[in-house]
Order: sequence, then C-alpha cells, then structure tokens
Amino acid sequence: MAIETLPSGKLRAVVRHGGRKMASKAVKTRAEAKVLEAELMMEMAAEPDRGQHTVREIIEGFTGSVRLRGSAASADYYEQAARLAPDWFLDRDVSTVDVYVVDVLYKRMIGDGMTPSNVVKFNRVLSAACSRALKYSWISSNPCKGASKPRTHTPEITPPTVEQVQALISEAVFANEDLAVALRVSAQTGVRRGELVALKWSDLASDRLSIRRSMVESQGEILISDTKTHSRGHRTISLDAKTVAQLETLRVKQTAIAEDHLLPAPVWMFSHDAGVTAWRPEYMTTAFQRLNKTLKFAVRLHDLRHFHATQLLSAGVDVTTVSRRLGHAKVSMTLDTYSHWLPSRDRDAADVMGALL
Repeated sequence: MAIETLPSGKLRAVVRHGGRKMASKAVKTRAEAKVLEAELMMEMAAEPDRGQHTVREIIEGFTGSVRLRGSAASADYYEQAARLAPDWFLDRDVSTVDVYVVDVLYKRMIGDGMTPSNVVKFNRVLSAACSRALKYSWISSNPCKGASKPRTHTPEITPPTVEQVQALISEAVFANEDLAVALRVSAQTGVRRGELVALKWSDLASDRLSIRRSMVESQGEILISDTKTHSRGHRTISLDAKTVAQLETLRVKQTAIAEDHLLPAPVWMFSHDAGVTAWRPEYMTTAFQRLNKTLKFAVRLHDLRHFHATQLLSAGVDVTTVSRRLGHAKVSMTLDTYSHWLPSRDRDAADVMGALL
C-alpha cells in the first residue's frame, strides 16, 4: 500500500495484493487518497496493517471521507481543528490512546493557553475519527466517549434590532441595489450565507423560494454543495409580496442586461454579470462589513439569521415552523439555540389548570 505523488502534483493510492496492483483516481489531498486506499483494500480483500495507524492518519482518513462526500466546508473545519493538537499526540499510535491519554492531552492544551472552545473543537474531529477507526477494527473502543471535555460557555445571541436591519438595507441601496435585495431576502428567510449566494432564478416560483444547495469556498475553489444539514435542510420558504416584487424587478433588470450584451439567460439570482456567475460568499461578508463600518454597527451577516428566528418566535410563530424555515435538522436544535426568545406560556398553563379545577 502506498500514496504516490504524480507529476501533476496530485496524489493517488496504489495497493498491491495477491499478485495484483490497483491504483485509484488522482485527488488533491493525502486525506482523500487515504480514503481511496481503504476502498481499494476492501475491493481486493487486502488486510489492513493493524496497530500501525497514527492519530494523524485516522484524522486524515476521516476528513478525506468527508471531503469526498462533497462536504468541503465541514472538511475544512475538521482540518483546522486537527491542527490544534500537538505533534506528540498526532504522531502517536492510535491503538495506544485511551481515555486517560485524552484527558492528559486536554489538560495540557488548556495549560498551554488554548481556549476550552478550541479543545472541544478538536474533540469533535478526534471522536469522529476514532469512531471510524473503531469501524475498521483499528481500535477496540473510542477513547473520547469517556474523556473529560472542558466546559464551554455558549455566547448569548444578540440579534440586531428592526431599526438596525432597516438601516443596513437602506444603506446598501447606495452601494449596490442588488445587495439591498439580497439583505432583505436574508432577513426575510433566515437563509445561511452560502445558501443565499447559491440561489437560482429557478428556485423562485411565485411567492415560494426553494433552498436546495449551498456555495462554499474551499482550498481556493468555489464549490456548489448540499445544504449544511443535507436533505433535512432542503425546504421551501414563503416570501412576502414586497420581497417578491423586488426580486422580480431584479430578474427583469438582469434579463435586459443579458439581452443587450448577448449573454445567456440569467441563472444566478445575485450576480455581477446579469446572472452568468454567482456572487462569491466572501463578497457578501465584505460588503456587509463595509455597511457596518459606515453605520458604526457591530452586526454580523449571520446575525440576520438570528434576527429572522427571534422575531418570529417573539411574535408567537410556532417553533416547528421557525425550525423548518431555518433548515435545522431537528426542532430541538432551534429550541436549544433560541429558548430564551420563546414567549412565556407559564401564565397560560396556570390559567388552564385553574379552569379545570
């Protein structure tokens, strides 16, 4: 078994077993090549080398499998998390890692000045990688299951006010009218940044907007992927009449520009070239930061998503509807994130019981 570097700089897995040799397709990263190596070994019924896998290797294998599934943003997150751990631990044979070693690791990471949230971030990738190693029988148990993770404090959500959101949209008109429409759609639907810039005109049907994809930037490339919660994040959201009218005006403008310059019919909803190519996710962030600087606000683009959720919950919209609009995998995720914004029903409960008694 080996990972070969091709003249192009790409990597491929090569497995020799039983007098046969098989090579995988070329990929960009060693992590992806390690996953393809495992697939070839299974196909050729080759036994893996037991007791010879380092923590670094099992993490690379896990992140590679995530990347090959098309979840580039998640793979980037896990790769960043893996870099938080010291080399002495990453180079250790994974079969020698038990719960006590993991406890010592976390204690040392905290002692070296790492924040508890970053230690927990590394724990996520280590635990997932160990679960995968357990499946391949490289280890007998997942040492992260009993490890003592440091406690973290979830920062309190402070969504922008209605006046702030209105001001941001109004200010955006002077910078880019299309940006103002995008911010209105963001606040009106609660979509994530990647979902917003990945919207196509085919996603809009009357006053219904379908969310089926997301755009991410990974390793210098723009990729179109599934939503963060995959098929559970696919949803269709109702829009108000004014938002629909603004979108239709934008579509008419793009179509006219496309016809004047002999361009294809507009495809992407938010674009600098009449729908031929979509805005990059980073453009939205940079443009939003400029608006904040002008207005002297401290609002993040993601806070428009919090604005959407908290305004609906405060108005009494049921949590299931809000969860579906946000594309959360489970209603419990919405409850955990926005529990403080749910209107109190304790007095209603007391009145119900009083009437019964």
